[in-house]
Amino acid sequence: MVKMKELINRIREKKISKKNIIIISIAAAAIVLILSGGFSENSENEGSSSQSIVSSADYIKKSEKNLENLLSEIDGAGRVQVMLTVESCYENVYARSYDSKAENSENGTQSELTEDYVIVKKGANNEECLVVKVFEPTVKGVAVIAEGADSIRVKTAITQTVCALFDISTAQVSVEKMCADK
Repeated sequence: MVKMKELINRIREKKISKKNIIIISIAAAAIVLILSGGFSENSENEGSSSQSIVSSADYIKKSEKNLENLLSEIDGAGRVQVMLTVESCYENVYARSYDSKAENSENGTQSELTEDYVIVKKGANNEECLVVKVFEPTVKGVAVIAEGADSIRVKTAITQTVCALFDISTAQVSVEKMCADK
């Protein structure tokens, strides 16, 4: 505790450079994370690449809910229901290492290229391939049912919003009026 007060006094006296203050702040944040269990073995397993990615079904549900909330904010849209279809599911791209071996023989030089996945150790008995990129599911089509879809302005605004969000064409978006019975 005495060292902390001494450190604070030195900072106040500007005996420590700004660069060192940043380094000390980062180190303090790392210590807090470690002490709070942010880097414990259990949290590493919970945050592994295979478990941190939601399933495609969860991705669809979350995207539909977010889209419903957003589209219902369009002036005149009213209540909105959304359904998404996806073309693919999550896809991981794994890091690879390459090794080339060349051998000289009577018939000339022969080379051999070997390819291996990069493995990362997580804990004593846990290994995973290193993920370098994750592709999210690709949206193939969107159906929107909205109370205010009888207005051309609302229908156009909904269509343009959906197309912009998912980078799809207007042919992949259907917007229809919601039944009055609901």
